[in-house]
Order: sequence, then C-alpha cells, then structure tokens
Amino acid sequence: MVVVHVAPNAPYNEKWGYQENILPKYHKKMGHDVTLITTCSMHQDGKIIETKEVDKYLEDGVRLIRRRQNQYCHPVITNCMAYISIFDLLIEINPDFIFFHGLISYSIMDVVRFKKMKPSCVVVQDNHQDYNIGFDAFTFRRKVVRSWYRYLNRKSIRYVDKVYGVTPWRKAYAADYFRIPQEKLDVLIMGADDEKIHLSEKREIRMQIRSQYGIDDNTFVIVTGGKIDKKKKIDILAKACENIMSVKLLIFGQIETECEQYFHNLFKQEHNVIYIGWIDADKVYDYYFAADLVFFPGQHSVLWEQACASKTPCVFARWNGMDHVDVGGNCDFIDTVDEDNIQRKIRALLFTPKYASMKKIAESDATDAFLYSKIAEKSMECCICRNKT
Repeated sequence: MVVVHVAPNAPYNEKWGYQENILPKYHKKMGHDVTLITTCSMHQDGKIIETKEVDKYLEDGVRLIRRRQNQYCHPVITNCMAYISIFDLLIEINPDFIFFHGLISYSIMDVVRFKKMKPSCVVVQDNHQDYNIGFDAFTFRRKVVRSWYRYLNRKSIRYVDKVYGVTPWRKAYAADYFRIPQEKLDVLIMGADDEKIHLSEKREIRMQIRSQYGIDDNTFVIVTGGKIDKKKKIDILAKACENIMSVKLLIFGQIETECEQYFHNLFKQEHNVIYIGWIDADKVYDYYFAADLVFFPGQHSVLWEQACASKTPCVFARWNGMDHVDVGGNCDFIDTVDEDNIQRKIRALLFTPKYASMKKIAESDATDAFLYSKIAEKSMECCICRNKT
C-alpha cells in the first residue's frame, strides 16, 4: 500500500521520537511504501529555524519531503492557514492511505481535491490539542479563529474517514472545538517505540540502574519525571515519600528555570529522594524498568503512555477523559493530590495483594497496546474495514 503522512504544522526533526517520526517508521515496517510531507521548520538550540526544502530517503526507508509554508499578507493569516502546497505531490505519489496530522491546516483541502479524484483513498486525521494546549474562545479574535477552523473542518470532513484524538479528552475536544461528528471520531493513543524499549532485558536493566544508585531489590522504588514545574506536582510527591520507610523516589527531567532553586533545595532536604537530572529520552524506559511503581501526580504527557508500555504498575492523577491508560487494572488513579492522599495510595500498594494484581496485568499482553507496532496497525483499521466491504 502507498502511504502518505502530511505534517503541515509542527516543526519536524529527523530521528526524534514524536508521532510524526515513529508512525511513518512503523507503517514502513509493515511493508508499505511511505512518504512524509512536512514543513521546513525544525528545532535547533531551543529555537525554531527554517531549513532548506529536501526530497530524500531517511534511514528507516521513509521518503521525506520538506516544503515551505505559504506566506500571506499577515502572520496571523499565515499561521491560521498553515498551508503547504501538496496536491502535485499527491498526484505523483498516488497514495492509497493518507494520515493527515492535525485539524488546523488548509493543506487538508489539497487532500480533499485528491480524494475527489481517487475516492478509494482512505484519509484519516488526528488531534493532539485540548483545552490546556489548544484554543479557547474567550476573546473576539479567538472566536474568529475558532470559526475559521470549524469552517475548514466542515468543508473537509465528508472526505475524511476517521479523526483520532490521541487521548479520549482530545477526542472530546475535537468534537467540541472543531465540531467533528461523533461517528467519525475514535482514539489513537501515543506510546513507545518498540525498538527503544528493551523488554527482553528488563530484569538486567532494572538491577543495573538500582546498583548505580545503591538501591537493593527489597526497596520499593517509585519513578517520576519529565518537565519539572509546579503543575507536575512532583514536589508534593517528594514530600509525601519522605515519611514512608523502604521507599526511594527517583526523579528525572529538567527543572524549569523559574522554580529551579525551590526544587533543588527540596530534593536536598528529602533523604529518600534521588534527583537524576536530565536524561536522554531513550533512557527513560530504563528507569521505568528500575521502578516498582511509576507515579505521575500532575498533568498528562506522553510519558504516561510510555510508562504503561514499560509494563510497570503506575499511578496517575485522575483527569476526565484520560482513562485510556487503564487497560484492565495495570494502573491506579489519585483524585486529590496532596501529601496525605499520596501517602495513603503508596502504602496501599507497598508490595500488597493489590499491587501484585496491578503488576500481573501491567506485565501482560494488555499493555502491548502502548507499543507503536500496535498503534500503527490500529491507525490503518479503516483500510481493513474498507477491504472487507
């Protein structure tokens, strides 16, 4: 099958671990002919820069085409359109399946134009936005922007087979903000790159990490991390762990500048807290393997799904529309995030029968759903359904 991914909004860097990197990679592994069309924007030294247009093959066999976004009379219009011309490429490549990343680019109309010529082509989109990282309508300007995006999706949706939210909450946001019909909506979770998570070596990696920090196998190790700021509530977790014997808390990640002194002082005070600092994204799985429990008391990030993929029991702050991380009891939730409640939750799982049940489910095939080999298969289910009919 000929597959085209279109990523017309976010900056794209080769060899990174975002969905627009990994999903095309696994579609290629499934035996498909895969092309990714994206912008000339990329990250460099903490900034977004423009690079040159290219047409080449990546190491994983995916064809990468970069094109510049069209520039309009005003930057606001340029941003709202987020348009890269792709119709000629679609004609040349002649895809059977198009995965369009996002709901906020006028490039979707090039896809519509192509689908009118080739109705058998399956088209899906996804949505990564929600009310924390997306748009609202509190001002007149934002209402105008919302009206534009609703108009754009109203014009294109009849030619789109499926729209995926990457969480249930983002599926609901697609319905509410963009007015995507419910019958077109589904969830396509994010997760872990199978090649980066060495499940067959889990025991050896666990012992190596614990030995590195002088932790024996009888100590109950909790791991958390990511971007460290007040919203992640890692400080509350650290304080809660202080008074629980036989517990060590390992924290990885970069501390935000505005609260750097606060967190450094806190971590020094807590005797059973080990702050690791920044680690390479591929090493995060090793620390999950070293853990008895992964605990995220704050806002959601893709680290949640990656923790589930590591087949380690987890505890997450409860958020509406984020229950997809529970695949039958591999994780638990905490409703009120304060020191007392965190302590009670940890004590209830400190090598207890409930914890043993969570561990059994976490280590089962149920959590394979968080591996990108499975996610890539699900992303193409519309093709399977169409072939059956």
